[in-house]
Amino acid sequence: MAAHAIDILSFASAMRLALYQCGQIAQALQGQVVREDKAPDSVHQTSTEVSVVDRLCQEILLLRAHEIAPDLEMQSEELADCPPQIMDLYASNRSAHVLVLDPVDGTGEYLQSKQGYAHMLGLLNQATSRMDLGMIYFPARARLYLAVRGMGAFISDGYWSTPRPLATERPPRTVEDVKRLRPQDYVVFERLGYQTVPPESASAANELTRIAEGRLGAMVMRHFHGHDTAISSVIIEELGGLVLTEGGGTVTYERDMPRMPLVISSLSPEYARELCNAL
Repeated sequence: MAAHAIDILSFASAMRLALYQCGQIAQALQGQVVREDKAPDSVHQTSTEVSVVDRLCQEILLLRAHEIAPDLEMQSEELADCPPQIMDLYASNRSAHVLVLDPVDGTGEYLQSKQGYAHMLGLLNQATSRMDLGMIYFPARARLYLAVRGMGAFISDGYWSTPRPLATERPPRTVEDVKRLRPQDYVVFERLGYQTVPPESASAANELTRIAEGRLGAMVMRHFHGHDTAISSVIIEELGGLVLTEGGGTVTYERDMPRMPLVISSLSPEYARELCNAL
């Protein structure tokens, strides 16, 4: 059976409502849901928090996406908790794209009643293994980051606002002190003249949008799931930045979004290449 194509712009426009609905539910329930813990998927997993809000948002996004593009394939970070009725909707689908979801990125942040969490979705092009769409929505700010490959990166504040081009700053020579870095990584940062700075939040979405805006120079991420960096990768790349993997290759993603040994993100191609070569 031939893979079905998708109108990416129309899909992104329609999914704005679903992201907004996720944000409304998350805000209404924040402080009222309890932490649950899922089984760790590897020795690299240091946080296992999940909540009913992760599952509710996953269902909202999957049902809306199926309504818009019924042939779309999908992958979600909380797929183990997806109801079989929804799984069945996607079971026999064949598409040029895979819907990639992180229903609540920064669940720990959310459960602590902080504001850095986000709802994320994107489209993985199965022919190129690169993301063609990235959408990151922060309910606390009603802010949406959006990029479509070949068309640019945009931002909007408030559900009804028209997306505008994402403005960026010249990135400082900084690298984030993110989890799972090795002792020798810090030696490399110091040798190359990068200041190591603490994260603003425990949400990868929040920290990677700092990269996209140029407020943070680079992120070196070891053994993170594909979901964590895939959706932001197209935003950073559409702004002229680079997202690289081991050996200096442009980042590509597998359908199942496994953990990746190394991903380096920077709005500055020079920073990304320099760090990748040294690490």
